[in-house]
Amino acid sequence: MDGTFNLPENDKKNVIENNEVGALTDKEIAGKIAGHIGTGRNAKDSFIWMTITWSFYIATGISILIFTRSFFSVSSGESLMDSLVQIWSVFVPIITLALGYAFGKGE
Repeated sequence: MDGTFNLPENDKKNVIENNEVGALTDKEIAGKIAGHIGTGRNAKDSFIWMTITWSFYIATGISILIFTRSFFSVSSGESLMDSLVQIWSVFVPIITLALGYAFGKGE
């Protein structure tokens, strides 16, 4: 090692013309997540829709589990309605917030 720094050769492969750079930066590159939820405004709307949908799915699933548990458990002292109200009191604000974001003041 003589302590010198050599620059790479200036081949045609390494030279990028100005019109090629613009062509690369003008295109929108979508990754795995963008392929699933979309890009731009579609991504925002898709994410809101997924939040609302999964909130309903999870709350309904837990409610069904609590309802079926009421048939098999011995008197536990908890009311079925109190349990359902507690479950939905978590998910209703999430759904309301997502709907408010979706239909709120536009751009």
